[in-house]
Order: sequence, then C-alpha cells, then structure tokens
Amino acid sequence: MLIRNGLVLHYDRLENACDLKIADGIILAIGPGLAAQPGEGVRDATGCYVLPGLIDLHTHGLRDILVQDGGWAEYARLQTEVGVTACLPTLFGPPRVIAIALATALRETQSLRRTPNLAGFRLEMPYLAKPGAGQASSLAGIDPETTEAMWAAGQGLIRQWDVSPELDGALPFIRWARGHGIVTSLAHSRATVEQTRLAIEAGLTLVTHFYDTFDLAPERDPGVYPAGLTDYIQIEDRLTVEIIPDGVHVHPFLVEKTFRCKGLDRIAFITDSVRGAGSPPGTYSGLYPGAEVEVTDDRGVRRVPDGALSGSALTQLRSFQNAVRRFGRSVREASVLCSRTPARVLGLTKKGYLAAGMDADVILLDPALKLEATILGGRLAYRRQT
Repeated sequence: MLIRNGLVLHYDRLENACDLKIADGIILAIGPGLAAQPGEGVRDATGCYVLPGLIDLHTHGLRDILVQDGGWAEYARLQTEVGVTACLPTLFGPPRVIAIALATALRETQSLRRTPNLAGFRLEMPYLAKPGAGQASSLAGIDPETTEAMWAAGQGLIRQWDVSPELDGALPFIRWARGHGIVTSLAHSRATVEQTRLAIEAGLTLVTHFYDTFDLAPERDPGVYPAGLTDYIQIEDRLTVEIIPDGVHVHPFLVEKTFRCKGLDRIAFITDSVRGAGSPPGTYSGLYPGAEVEVTDDRGVRRVPDGALSGSALTQLRSFQNAVRRFGRSVREASVLCSRTPARVLGLTKKGYLAAGMDADVILLDPALKLEATILGGRLAYRRQT
C-alpha cells in the first residue's frame, strides 16, 4: 500500500505532501514522491493527517458491549472504527469472574490471534484498597496462589495489573509482575507517599485514571494547606499518569496542572470507556439492568433519573479530539498523548509513531479530525463511507 500526498506525522514533525509506503505490515519508507510498484494499492490522503494508530491502555467496553460479558471480536472491530490499533481490554470483579472472562476472551479470539488490535489484558481488580465504581465484594487480598492462577488463566497475555500499594503483599506482587513483563499501576488507593515511593522502587510505573478515586489530603494543621499523594505523583518523574480527558472525571484546571508538572511524555490519555461509550448522544434502555442511562461525550454515562455518573462515554478518537479542542494541544501533542506515550508504557517499541521499520498501524483524519481510515498491521481495517 502507498498512502500518497498526506500531512504525515513523521516521528514528531508534520510533513506536508508526503507519502508513506507499507509492505508486510511494516512501514518501509516515508517521504515525498515515493513511486508505486506494479499492483500496489494507492490511497490518496490529500488534505488528511496521516498519524500513528491510537492506543488505549484502559477500556472496558464500547457501544453495546462490555468485554467482561463477551463479544470480543465485535469489540475489536468497533475499536477500529474509532482509530484504535492497540488497546488493553480491562477486566474487573473477583478472581473467579476475571478467570471466566479471560477464558471466554481466549476462546472467542483464538488467544487474540483474530483480534490484532487487542494487545493483551488489563486487570483493574481485585488487588485494590477501595472499589470506586465497582463492588467491595470484588476486592481480594494479594495472594500468590491467586496471582499465579489468574496469570495462568490469561495464558501469559496479562500486560497490565492495577494494585493499591498499601495492601499487604503489594511490594512482592509488584516485583513478581515486573519479572513477568507486566506493568503495574497505582489504583483506587489511600497509600501514603512513603508507601508509594517503595512501590516505585519495586517496579510500579503507572497511575490509574489520575485524580479519579483519589482522596483529598486531610488538613492536619488548621490553616496550613495539606500536601498529599496527588502532589507527590505530580513531581515524581518515575511515574506516568493516565488521564480521562472528558472534562468530567478530571477538572480541566487539573489537566492543565498535570501538563505543566508531568509533561507530555508522562501523560497517557485513556478512555476508561464502559458500555454505551461511542454511542450517539441519547437515553438508552437495556444497556444496564434496572436503569436507563443517558450517554453524552462531555458528561459520560449517567443513570436516569438521578444523573449519577456510571462511567466514561469516551472513545480514544474523542480523547484525541478533546486534546486539541478542549485542552489546546497541537495534533502532534495529541498524538503523543494518545499513541506514543501509551506505546512506551506498554513497551510496544514498534508502535506509537510513524517511521521506517515501525508497525504499519496508521490512521487518516480529515482537517476536522474525523476518522477517514484505519490501517491495522498494513491492512485496511476501516474506511469511512461517503
């Protein structure tokens, strides 16, 4: 395939009237005036951005699918319709429920071979100190037997695992995870700064949906502004933080503060999407048992009639668009937040930016940042119908 005459983000610079040549799932060359070979498919990208595919580290569902309940192949297909060429479907619940979900996923996807944009699994539970939007009955103490059983159930495809550093056994678990190539992420925690520092030294590198489920620091000395865990995380260069960029889960002031403290290379935009995400705005019956929900990009998924927030309605394409429109970032910077930094977090050294030798995971966006096409592993996975 030859993508011709686009505005190509070549590593970290936009190059106009540029071509991108793909073969065998790899980017062969980027530059102006590349010649098409006989029989090679040519796609005109005039007026379009040509960018690395989007990567979402934290997503539970999309449209009418919650991956916890199955529908894995359709979920993977729907992700290509929002430009996602790599993601971590995220599971929750007690260990038994997670094991069943993993078995279903492996069966439906032939161990992810049929779904190349599913880069592995993420476990948000059970090793948490507090449930957040989940149920307390889903939480469990850190236990080596449970850890090994879930690792075996995932057939070595668990890529990320959330943990509260203050739990007994957290440090040995983090060391075990690091030895198995698993990224550990601080989540749903009331940890102290010292507990967090020890977790980082053991191998923890990520913070789950920063600010969301974090407690405010208590005022211990009246009239003296308290400093707490979020303040430490802001200045801890060894940690990358996730942000849900819908303007609801994290106030825009806090997003801007995080940009200034952490820098682009230590922030990953995620969706934390749930069932209903990516659906047209409206009120839906049947998505969740016992309650209608209202779905809107800028307010999330909310129960009717009490308006309680049930989760994010974002897609990663909307995260990218919000980076530009809501938070004032350039297209290049939005790509760092939604592609390059997530790829680095997962150690996906062939993904996250466009250059010769990288995986041919590419999206085309029109000037309004609407998705024109998704190319996954060098194959056209989605094309917008005109």
